[in-house]
Amino acid sequence: MHRRRTLAALLLVAVGLAGCTSDPSPRPDSGGTGKLAGMPGVRDTWSGLQEVEDGVRGLVVVADLDKDITPEQLTDVLAATEAANPDQYALSLGWGELPRSVPAELGDRDVIEGGYGPLEATATDRAPQFLAAARTFDGSVSLTPRGTEVVLSGESPDDVTAALDAALADPVLQASPHVSVRTGERQVPDSSGVAWAAPLTADLVDRWRTLRATLDRAPAGAVAKVRLREGNDDWLAEGEAPPGPAMSIRTRLVLPGVTDEGAVTPATWGERLWPLVHAQLDVAGTLPEGSTYELGLDLNPGGLPKDETIVALTVGRGAGDRPSAWDPAAARYLRSVTSD
Repeated sequence: MHRRRTLAALLLVAVGLAGCTSDPSPRPDSGGTGKLAGMPGVRDTWSGLQEVEDGVRGLVVVADLDKDITPEQLTDVLAATEAANPDQYALSLGWGELPRSVPAELGDRDVIEGGYGPLEATATDRAPQFLAAARTFDGSVSLTPRGTEVVLSGESPDDVTAALDAALADPVLQASPHVSVRTGERQVPDSSGVAWAAPLTADLVDRWRTLRATLDRAPAGAVAKVRLREGNDDWLAEGEAPPGPAMSIRTRLVLPGVTDEGAVTPATWGERLWPLVHAQLDVAGTLPEGSTYELGLDLNPGGLPKDETIVALTVGRGAGDRPSAWDPAAARYLRSVTSD
């Protein structure tokens, strides 16, 4: 059975563990108790059996690491964590006192988390990668079996550009595969960002710069976000193969006064939207065949999800079986910029 876990769920488990202790006083900086106690670089830790799913108990390991832990020390901690074969674990970098109650905000921590299986790469590979990311980016860094996920503190696409430049200049980050960097909105679809499967290249950064510039062509008053990803736009499920050469561009718009499906047509919005669409299709036309471009509308920003996709194309194949009113003209334009 494939089990998914979240950091929030793990912290709820942590509360149960903390509630089992008889001494509610703060822990000293002694390394705590449990599987990782006393290891260099471990500030506080505990572990034990807890219910990790309804009716299922498993080993949970939680630790807070010193902010100045070395890659070699973290490698040893990761190896010890994986050797314990926990069902869930979270290793935070400089969190402070381990939680006695659920924190009000979970999105600003640097955390290595895992459940029901080890990290895909070896501990030796991941320790320098996590520390380099945590010490480079202003935001939160999560290292999971899916890769390194960076949520920046800022919400501007220019923050993504600055982060990519920093990653390209850092030998460890530049060589790190399976990394995503996005702006700090709570929901992934509301953010701008870049995800790469192979080591980061200057070509991918240049492509992002060109794509980011297209947002300046969004209609007046619109809020535009864009994501560029190597491979499939979704995270890999357990057992899936890594992404292939195809890429995806996903743009999301909030248009002023638009809340109803079907309201944005070429007749009503073409003059205002085609400059953005054409500029982004110019970028899509440089992607490998099989890559995808999608433009969607957020019709209820800040509320329950209410989305409408108005353009959905595949490079080399055009629109799908149910093209929108925008797709035929968009597909013709894409063919014009990809034809030899």
